[in-house]
Amino acid sequence: MLAPTAARPGADPDFPAFQAACRSLGLELTQPQYDSLVRYTQLLRDWNTRLNLVSRRDTDRILTYHVVDSLAVQRLIPQSARVCDIGTGAGLPGIPIALVRADVKMYLIESSQKKSRFLQTATAELGLGTVEVLNERAESLPGLDCDVILSRLAGPLRDVVQYARPHRKPKGTIVLYKTRDPAEELRKAGRVLARHKLRVTGSYDILLPLSRVPRRFVVLGS
Repeated sequence: MLAPTAARPGADPDFPAFQAACRSLGLELTQPQYDSLVRYTQLLRDWNTRLNLVSRRDTDRILTYHVVDSLAVQRLIPQSARVCDIGTGAGLPGIPIALVRADVKMYLIESSQKKSRFLQTATAELGLGTVEVLNERAESLPGLDCDVILSRLAGPLRDVVQYARPHRKPKGTIVLYKTRDPAEELRKAGRVLARHKLRVTGSYDILLPLSRVPRRFVVLGS
């Protein structure tokens, strides 16, 4: 099967095209899930006119890039997992994942009060009862005992590990979104990883459908 091609600039893909893109990520999307993802995209565009949630140049590709990028990690999340999204910003990747994975308990950690107001509004309008918005810095929160911790471009690896470690179950994983080979970053974080008894347990490369953006997921575990 051919990979889904990029959508026309400024146009969101219809359900069949977006379903095909999700299928290439190992996700069988339903029409109601697609409708919810589109509604989230609309909410994000509306709020982005008043609050800088995503880059203004990305407004036309929230669904084709940001949402697809968020969904690409869902295959690394076990069934019925407790998950936290550190520095979630606009709710990426946490909200799209929660919209297609009703089995997941999702914590959205965001220190900005303005962004947290958007997250509260979005999760309420989308009926996401499995999502909890935490308007705090990750290091200020008590441990969340999560199976998976997500960090989508939230900062230097050394800092992310420090913030994430208290919230990870003993056998849990930290999944990092990367845009390039992280070998040098991992080397610089070597002492921090060793101190917390963490190592790279997996690395997965993907060319995102629709946007054709390369993505690397780096998984840290014990």
